[in-house]
Amino acid sequence: METGGGTIFAVGDIHGRADKLDALLGRLQGLAPEARYVFLGDYIDRGGQTRRVLERLLAFKAKRPDTVFLMGNHEAALLRYATSQDPEELRLLRASGFQATLDSYGAGPGFTGLDFMPGSHRDFLLGLERWRRVGDYVFFHAPMPHGTDPDQAGPVALEALLGNRTPDPEGWAASGETLVFGHMPLETPLVAPGLIGLDTGAGSGRVLTALELPELRFHHA
Repeated sequence: METGGGTIFAVGDIHGRADKLDALLGRLQGLAPEARYVFLGDYIDRGGQTRRVLERLLAFKAKRPDTVFLMGNHEAALLRYATSQDPEELRLLRASGFQATLDSYGAGPGFTGLDFMPGSHRDFLLGLERWRRVGDYVFFHAPMPHGTDPDQAGPVALEALLGNRTPDPEGWAASGETLVFGHMPLETPLVAPGLIGLDTGAGSGRVLTALELPELRFHHA
């Protein structure tokens, strides 16, 4: 666990919208140049700019190596397919917006695994963290139950956690901690005792949201 201190910006699901990411980061860096950043996952699919999103995040990481990049369920599903090469898993990926990712790389039908991506992009996906705790804040892609340790989850259990859409309001409210998560698209951020949800549907044409901590301010693009 890391101790808190200083400003943290947590950024919700980007889903291939580099334009919104650029606008949001430009605003946030002007507000608090020394802030730390936590990205909550789901960088790929749906929007048509996945390649540009990963390029932006890699450039940001090079300038700000303390940035935290968490895994989303879309990245986990892609990595599973890259290992299995199962046509059924590819069908499920396409149903979740994966074709937009392929199109952003100009990938043809004969791709294998992650070979349609530059090596730096593959390494980025393979290096994503499962979760991060900073002070009384826990950051994870989805609304996991309180008391869960994603590091102890096997691949199947981890994907179930990353795909979970059932919050645990009682557990988090009683814990004195706050879970900051994405994955559940809402028109406005979810704020409840112990829970803050930041997925506001950027990949579906709505806004991309960031949370400023400890001030509890929201920023949108």
